[in-house]
Amino acid sequence: MNFTASEDYCGDARVIQHSFIKHHINKLGLRREDTVLDVGCGTGEETAWIAKGVKFITAIDNSEEMLAVAAESNSVCNVAYFKCDAQTVGDNPDWREKFDKVVCFYVLHWVPDELEAIRSISKCLKSAGEALFIIDGQDDNFVLLQATSFLKGHKKWGPYVKDYQSQLRQWTRSASDTEEVFKACGWERANCEVRQHEVYLSETQFKLFMKTCLGETPLIPAADQEDYLQDLWQWGMECSKDKSRAESYRFTTFLWSSTLLNKLSQVRFSKQGKVI
Repeated sequence: MNFTASEDYCGDARVIQHSFIKHHINKLGLRREDTVLDVGCGTGEETAWIAKGVKFITAIDNSEEMLAVAAESNSVCNVAYFKCDAQTVGDNPDWREKFDKVVCFYVLHWVPDELEAIRSISKCLKSAGEALFIIDGQDDNFVLLQATSFLKGHKKWGPYVKDYQSQLRQWTRSASDTEEVFKACGWERANCEVRQHEVYLSETQFKLFMKTCLGETPLIPAADQEDYLQDLWQWGMECSKDKSRAESYRFTTFLWSSTLLNKLSQVRFSKQGKVI
């Protein structure tokens, strides 16, 4: 993740994420009277959108840069933003067993201890509360990992990024194992689904996606950023099997394949009884 580009982490930069979230948010069954916890809200794009249909959202993120953009661009009357770590959110006594619903989108793969985060989040739900998680799953062709390999082997960009170690950790468990993990962390009726979703990105959208999601980006000199993103775009087009549309790039959320498809695990959980 490139937190120096937090101001760009909206609109065209989030076409993939927003499209997938919008397509599956109804699985959570949000109600007008619900209080919601948004874990890893980022710049608040989805937070403000979801807030239109619920009573109140408490939105947390561990990035001050992201929260600053959220407060400026996505401040609405029924949303409160706080700096907090997903791994410790359940330690706040004011948030324990307070929320009807939890959303956690594209977050767990950035968290050092994802199991601790899952346990901590569960402490914030009321009895019979529900949560919807969307996380990146394991795939050797995951586009951000492919992009990292491309950059490290690039004659011009390689020297800048050769020592960079990505903080992204793909979810390596199967759907059935994921369900068992969540149950072991205090959840009941865990259901993990694998879904594919197709999104077409323009050149601008692709470049913004790479700019905001690749941690290597701030290592490139400011004067070379345009050339850097152009090289990524050309690489992306060469990797795509769909060469009939030069102005767009083809993504499928959930499974990164040879056509650069995004593999995600969508998990919906119900919680009953008090978490121990």
